[in-house]
Amino acid sequence: MFTETISYGGRVVGFSLAAAGDPSIWEQLSTVQQSWVMNTLNILNSKIEKTTGTKCPTYGPSITAAGGCFQAWWNASGISPQKIRTDGVFDEETLCALITVAGIYTQDFPSLFPDPEGKYCRLPGGGAPAPAPQTVTTTKPKLSKGAMIGIGAGAIVVIGGVAYALSSSRRSKKKKDR
Repeated sequence: MFTETISYGGRVVGFSLAAAGDPSIWEQLSTVQQSWVMNTLNILNSKIEKTTGTKCPTYGPSITAAGGCFQAWWNASGISPQKIRTDGVFDEETLCALITVAGIYTQDFPSLFPDPEGKYCRLPGGGAPAPAPQTVTTTKPKLSKGAMIGIGAGAIVVIGGVAYALSSSRRSKKKKDR
């Protein structure tokens, strides 16, 4: 059995059990990136509690606890048909899902993930993920329910396509490595 440290803000705050080969990227993130992730998870958790009145029973200050709750929420949210792991290991797919949520709900998450080098959440071939839908304020009448559902369905297809492309490239890369 392996242990890995859990750090927040560059300071070790605990240990967790990890399986060999867990693709955690938490230790690779800068202190600023780790802070963005934890702040975003805390904001999202607070919004979920206020909106639904429900709590994740295992939510806590460690990335494993907060990340595991986010992973379960993501899979149940219907934002994307692409499911992510739910064991709390903070891998790149979990980071990409969190960045996606922050991009969709920009009114709740005003700051973008700090990644000036473009190391995370890239499409195969080096392209950037599709931009998140932008919120535009106009004086036009509101869209009908049908139009909003259509726009939402289109956004889900785009996000699902990006997630599928990321997971497909990883699978094909593993097959090539064999």
